[in-house]
Amino acid sequence: MARMVDVYPDLDTLKGEMLKGRDYRVRILDRASTVTIIAPHGGFVDEGTSALARAVAGKNYNLFDFQGLLSVEAFRLHVTSTNFRDPSLTRFLNTSAFAVSVHGMDDEQPGHREIWLGGLNPELKRRMQIALEAADFAVNVSPPKFRGEHPKNVVNLALQKGVQLELPLTLRKQMYVGGKTFYAHGRCPKTTPLFDSFVFAVRVAISEHARMR
Repeated sequence: MARMVDVYPDLDTLKGEMLKGRDYRVRILDRASTVTIIAPHGGFVDEGTSALARAVAGKNYNLFDFQGLLSVEAFRLHVTSTNFRDPSLTRFLNTSAFAVSVHGMDDEQPGHREIWLGGLNPELKRRMQIALEAADFAVNVSPPKFRGEHPKNVVNLALQKGVQLELPLTLRKQMYVGGKTFYAHGRCPKTTPLFDSFVFAVRVAISEHARMR
C-alpha cells in the first residue's frame, strides 16, 4: 500500500470517529512477557501483518494487533508509528525489554521480496538479519526509508528499544494461500510454508536475543 498523509493524527482521534467492531478491532494477548509484538497497521491496512504478528507472538510474547476493518480505503485507518499510542500497549512497553513491530510496504519494484529492518536495537536487528538470511530471505538493514529510527516510534518505546520489520506486498501475498491475507470476521487465513519460515526465523532471533541480553 502507498504511504500517504494520515487522516487521523493519533489513535485516540481515530477511535473517537470510527466505530469499534465495525471499522476497527484491537486484539491484545497479555503473556506477562518482557517481549511485545506489535501490528500497528493490521487488518486490511498493512494486509497480512495481523496473522504474522500473532504467529510470532505465539504463546510466549505479548501481542498488540490493531486491525483496520475497512476493506475499501483501508489506509484511512493508518496512524504513523511515531503517533501510535494506546494505554494497553503502553503498559506492555513500559515493562518490555524490547519490542518487534510487523509492517507492510508496497513493492519497490515488481516482485520485490526484500525485508527491510529498522528500529533502534542494533543487536536484535543483527540477530534478526542472521536468522532471516539463514531462512533464505533477502534482508536490507540500511533501507532507503521506513528505517524506524525515530525515538518516538512505538517500537522504540520498550526499555531496550526494538526492531521494525517492513515486508513488501509481493512477499506477504506469497505467505498466504491464494493471496488472501485477512478476513474481517476473524477467521484465520490459510498460510504457506513461506509464512512458517518467516515466523520461525523471527522467533529464533527473539529467543536468542532474550537469552543473551
